[in-house]
Amino acid sequence: MDDAIRVARDGHPPSLSANTVTVTNERLDRWLRILATLVLALLLAMGIVALLHRIIAVLIVLVGAVFFAYLVYPLVRRANRRLPRWLAIISVYAIFAAVFALLVTFIGPKIAFEARAFATDFPHLMQNIQDDILNANIALLGYVPLEAREGALQLLDNAGAALQHGAVTYVGQALGILLSMASIVTAFVIIPILTFYILMDLDRLHAGLLRIVPSRYHAQTDGILKDVDNVLGGFVRGQIIVGAIVAVLITVMLLILRVKYAFLIGLFAGIVDIIPYLGAVAGAIPAVLIAGFTHGFGWALLVTAAFIGIYQLEGHIIAPNVVGQRVGLTPLMVIAAILVGAELGGIVGMFFAVPVAGIIRAVATRFLVPRE
Repeated sequence: MDDAIRVARDGHPPSLSANTVTVTNERLDRWLRILATLVLALLLAMGIVALLHRIIAVLIVLVGAVFFAYLVYPLVRRANRRLPRWLAIISVYAIFAAVFALLVTFIGPKIAFEARAFATDFPHLMQNIQDDILNANIALLGYVPLEAREGALQLLDNAGAALQHGAVTYVGQALGILLSMASIVTAFVIIPILTFYILMDLDRLHAGLLRIVPSRYHAQTDGILKDVDNVLGGFVRGQIIVGAIVAVLITVMLLILRVKYAFLIGLFAGIVDIIPYLGAVAGAIPAVLIAGFTHGFGWALLVTAAFIGIYQLEGHIIAPNVVGQRVGLTPLMVIAAILVGAELGGIVGMFFAVPVAGIIRAVATRFLVPRE
C-alpha cells in the first residue's frame, strides 16, 4: 500500500524495481558481450582455417619439421651432454641417414617389387573374390542365401570403386603438393634444416613464449608448455616406434605363413597403426582377404589369430612401455576423438585427433583440477 501511494505521488516505481531493472540490464549486457566474443572467435577461427588451407603445403612442411624434432630430440639431448648442440644434432642426423639408407637398400626393392606385383594381380584377385562369393566356392558360403551373396558383391564393388576413387583423389592431391614444393628438396633438405634450427633455438623459443604473457602467469604457462610437450612427444615418438615394431612383427608373421605381399602389407599395417584401434582393423583386412582367397578359409583364420596376437602384444606390452600414459586418454575418449577428427578432417583429422584431444585434456586438467 505504501509503495502504491509513493508511486502515485512521485510518478516512478520504488527503488527496488529500479535496482532490478539495473541488474537485468547488466546481465543482458554481459551475455551480449559473451555472444559477441563467441561470434568474433568463430570468425577468427574461420579466417585461420581459410588461411591454413591456402598455405597447406607450407603447413605440412612445418608440421613435419616439428614432428621430426620431437622424434630426434631425446637422442640430441643425450648427445648434447658431451657435444655442442650443433654437433649433437648433426651426429643424430648421420645416424638416421645411415639407418634410412640401409632400409632403402635392403627393403626398398622388395616393397617396390611387391607393389608392382599387387597392381598387376589386383584385377584378377578381385575377380576371384567375386567368383568365390557368387558361386559359393568356399564351403561356408554355401549356407548364405544367393540374394545375400549378390548384395555382398554389390557392396564389394561399391567399396572397391570408392577405394579406387579415394586413392586417386588423395594420391593426386599428394602429388600436386609434392611437385609444387619440389618433393626431394622438401623431404630431405628443408625439413631437416627447419628441425635443426628448432632444436638449436629451443631455449630461446621457450623464453620467448614466456615473455608474451604477464610475469605472474609464467609458472602456469610453463606448466602448460610442459604438458603439451609431454603429450606431443609421447604421441609422436611412441606412435612411430610402435608402428615400426608392428610393421616388423606383421611382416615376419606373413613371411612365416607364406602370405603374398608380406613386405607391402607389413609397411601398410605399420603406417595405419598410427590411428589407434581403426588402424589395427585396416591393417589386418588385406592380409586376411589375401590369405583366405589364395590359401583357403582355414588359413585366413590362422592369419586373423596371428594379427590378434600381435595387436594384443602391442596393446598390453609394447604401447604401454613405449608410449606410456603421456597422451592421457581413455579408450572411449580416443574413439570419440577419432570420430570427431574423421568428421572434421578425414584421414588427416583422424591422425591429429588423438594428440589434439590429449592437449585439450592436459590443459583442461591443469585449469579445472586443483593442484596441491
